[in-house]
Amino acid sequence: MNPSKDSAEIEAAAADWFAKQEGGRWSADDQSRLELWLDASTANRIALLRLRAAWERSGRLKALGAGVPAGTIPPRASWGFARNELQEADAPQYLQQNPEVAAVLPRRFARAMAVSLMLAIAIGTGWQFLANNASSYTTKIGAMSTVPLSDGSKITLNTNSQIRVALNSSERRIDLEQGEAFFEVAKDAARPFIVAIADKRVIAVGTKFSVRRDNDDIRVLVTEGRVKIEHSGSSARTPETQLAAGSQAQTAQAAVLVDQPAPMEVEQLLSWRTGYIVFRDTRLADAVADFNRYTNRKIVIEDPAIANIRIGGNFRSDNADAFVSLIQSGFPIQVEQRGERIVLTKR
Repeated sequence: MNPSKDSAEIEAAAADWFAKQEGGRWSADDQSRLELWLDASTANRIALLRLRAAWERSGRLKALGAGVPAGTIPPRASWGFARNELQEADAPQYLQQNPEVAAVLPRRFARAMAVSLMLAIAIGTGWQFLANNASSYTTKIGAMSTVPLSDGSKITLNTNSQIRVALNSSERRIDLEQGEAFFEVAKDAARPFIVAIADKRVIAVGTKFSVRRDNDDIRVLVTEGRVKIEHSGSSARTPETQLAAGSQAQTAQAAVLVDQPAPMEVEQLLSWRTGYIVFRDTRLADAVADFNRYTNRKIVIEDPAIANIRIGGNFRSDNADAFVSLIQSGFPIQVEQRGERIVLTKR
């Protein structure tokens, strides 16, 4: 028999029990099976106590944080923590403060066990550091990214966007700090999915919807299920707005305008997920503003006379040159490169 292998198996089992218990879906049947496992071996009980002590000592680590798969503990090789400041001399003090740990230990193992607990606490601290740093996601201008969450949800970020993710046992909160995102939300009635923007909250349980932020205002498009929009702070008296699939809402401070866009308009609003920008009888000024979200070389309309020209077509969001070349060939528009700017004037 290989003792180190047995120990690793016990630690892995303890990690599974611990993650499941902290995951917010704990049942009476789970509790009964856990008690049987704990009663089967003192080593089992010690392994679970070690994890709990590390959790409590390191400030309740975010085991359900973004980027950590549901019901798992990150592998040791990924923790990457700095040298622990806790020393072996701390072990007796820890045992005095935690008699429930010392009570299950044979005396000849007490000191070694306490040192192991100190190591677990240090590992936990490193894990917390990584979880906190993994909870913010950003895309550069022109880029798009997909973020899978531990609850089974998925977020697709559009160009120049940033979110912060915080998942716990009572809610799933996403702060949309800038840009645009499409949310595919896994159903979990016990944990509402909240997208927060300034004084507004978009709340769902299980659905699909997009949110685009423009300063402190938003545009919400629901493609599946239902969501609601709430206001807080100074506008808390504003009634909540319910949105069903196929609905769109745009806010202007405390006001909310709701409509049902046509299928072609929905396609246009969500075309960025395929790498394209779709225009349907769109003002040139609006098309240019949309394209500028995806490029560092900004397109500038220098002559207001051409701003209201209507255009249409499908364009790759990463190919502004093709866009300006087509409008130059199809309209009385002159295109001029001036450093990092593409200037449009009437021809």
